[in-house]
Amino acid sequence: MRDLDREETYLVDRRGLALELRDLVGTGPVPKETYPGPHGVLAYGEGHLAASLLGLPEWVEEGTLFLLEGGYDLGEAAAMGLLAESGRAKVVRVGFREGVAAYIPPSPLSPYRYLRFLLLALGQEEALGEVDAKLLEERRRLTPEIPLEENPAKFLAYTLLERLPLFYAPSFRPLEGGAQTLLARIGKSLSLTPPHAALEFFLTGLEARHEQGDPLAAVLLGGGEAASLAKEILESRVDTVVEVPPPEGSRLAQTMALWYRLAWTAYYLALLYGVDPSDQEVLERLRDLT
Repeated sequence: MRDLDREETYLVDRRGLALELRDLVGTGPVPKETYPGPHGVLAYGEGHLAASLLGLPEWVEEGTLFLLEGGYDLGEAAAMGLLAESGRAKVVRVGFREGVAAYIPPSPLSPYRYLRFLLLALGQEEALGEVDAKLLEERRRLTPEIPLEENPAKFLAYTLLERLPLFYAPSFRPLEGGAQTLLARIGKSLSLTPPHAALEFFLTGLEARHEQGDPLAAVLLGGGEAASLAKEILESRVDTVVEVPPPEGSRLAQTMALWYRLAWTAYYLALLYGVDPSDQEVLERLRDLT
């Protein structure tokens, strides 16, 4: 088994994703002006998590509509932009296409950059400051030089190795999709998220799979009554249950701190599998085509 405390394990990180992870806080474009309200946001791909966390409406007739073009929308984002520009709302396009108001390069870590841009554009500097403080606090114990016994991301990566992760975040439901994306793009690993009726899903579907010996690992993100009930159900249906409590702070700061820890976890999982944690060339070719 590869050792995350040995330097040679990190040779597969050919593009230096660890440096991007380490220096993530504070990166991304800054709005050039103050945008009038009310505010709405339509988001695709990498921008979707930020929009989900802020809970803004998807459409406004006046004010400002942010269009986050961070994914393979197959032309939908452009069409929605044209439709919005026919109305009274100011349309602000953010992403990596030509002609955007703010450029954010493709990256599995760009959800943070979209969130940062939106918080600054909405005048929520205090909320952004809390998010950044929590990420920096997490960083102090997640980077490669922190040994396994003191590094929760490394420990979680070893726990998920050769298992199929099942992410459940009853108090942070948008985080489940974010976790699945991180495991796919960085960890090169398949993972699961439950449907809205999660407890019923655990009681039925997982019972059958456990009988067939699937190596499942349930990762409970955050606390609360629903997570406690899920733990009781899942302990007899999966290989292992991992509880990841949130830090203190606002719901937004807690969610992003958990997301950041999972990003490091996915990074270490890729190293354990011996694969490059950066995006594959096939994604770059697909971007060129779309």
